[in-house]
Amino acid sequence: MTTKKRFYLSWVVMVLSAIIVISANTIFVPATSYIAKDLGVEEAAMSSNMVFSRISMIICMFCFAAFADLFTSRRLMQMGLLTCTISCALSVLSKSIYMFDIAQIIEAISRATVMLTMQLWIAGISNKDNLATRLSWYTILITISPIIAPSVGGVIAEKASWQYCFIVLGVLSVAMLAGISIFRIQEKTEQQESPNNRPKFSPKETLREYRQVISHSPLLALNFSLGWMAWFEGGYMAITSFLFVDELGLNAAQLGGIIMVYVLGAFAGRFPIMYIQKHYGPRVTFLYHQAVVLLATLGALGYRMIVGHHDIIEITVVMAVFGFGFSGMYIYCLRNSMVIEPEKKSVYTSLFNSIYSIAALAGVLTIQGLYLAKFSSVNIFQTLAATSTVFMLVGIVLHLKALKKMNKENIL
Repeated sequence: MTTKKRFYLSWVVMVLSAIIVISANTIFVPATSYIAKDLGVEEAAMSSNMVFSRISMIICMFCFAAFADLFTSRRLMQMGLLTCTISCALSVLSKSIYMFDIAQIIEAISRATVMLTMQLWIAGISNKDNLATRLSWYTILITISPIIAPSVGGVIAEKASWQYCFIVLGVLSVAMLAGISIFRIQEKTEQQESPNNRPKFSPKETLREYRQVISHSPLLALNFSLGWMAWFEGGYMAITSFLFVDELGLNAAQLGGIIMVYVLGAFAGRFPIMYIQKHYGPRVTFLYHQAVVLLATLGALGYRMIVGHHDIIEITVVMAVFGFGFSGMYIYCLRNSMVIEPEKKSVYTSLFNSIYSIAALAGVLTIQGLYLAKFSSVNIFQTLAATSTVFMLVGIVLHLKALKKMNKENIL
């Protein structure tokens, strides 16, 4: 097999594997209220699986740097597909919220492993100039998952039952696990596949590097605004089923269409960064995406102020615009984080994704608290929009100061 053919086949195998694993997190979202009724729990209790899932992801991401270089990308992807299969099986067999929570914890570990493996694999076969473009194309391709999965899941839940969502994914995971076990993907170097060239497992050294990065690098300042976007999105995704199904009167299949509109906005938002980053640089790229996100949150607040309420069309449009800006900002911040110190890509990738996931978890915890305080889903949406707007404005100042310092040091 030629090197070029192996390169493209590696992309196909890795991306398809990622799509299947990531779908396990979104395929059941339109049926969340149905699952809650079948398992006999209320909104706050049902959202507990999101909390446990995010905590598991954070722990997995935080630990990832310690063992990422011990295995090839192929081996890590096999681990991700295997745990995804186990998660799907447990979800189908769930008779209580506790078993369903365990299944989602395992799925989160699978998803975290696959996400970070893909990012490091792409970084390993890319250079500083084409990294943002390749990350963009990768995220564009995996957007197939959240575009298709919720819509398919909503239809399956309506026509059959929510358990069949996980049966389908379990079968696909097994098939892809067999495929990636047979095909040998292209790694960043042939030497990586030799056990003699792999570093030793050292949690102590990893913790030391984490402490150094947090204390002396611009990582936190660069990603402060993105963190509040993740907080907003995490909270929004946790309330979607209760907001649109229970309060605004849609069914699961219709909600799948609403989520697809959001994902299409995110899909479209991944194209401009490839052009803007290349021709205008980091400062303009950041301000462009930040302006789009603020347009969405301020638009939601302005609509409520003028009309007096939120409605289905308004929220759908607002979130499509938000997704457009947020998805591009994610790629931009990920790329910048990975080039601060290229020799520590695994450390920066783990910390970046941990920060992102902690912020999203905080969003889920926030809505749990607001539900317990008897807020309606509509009022929770309003609260998320207002709070994130304030802190994103702070993030603009922090980000621009960090960019100025990085430009002086010729990092970007």
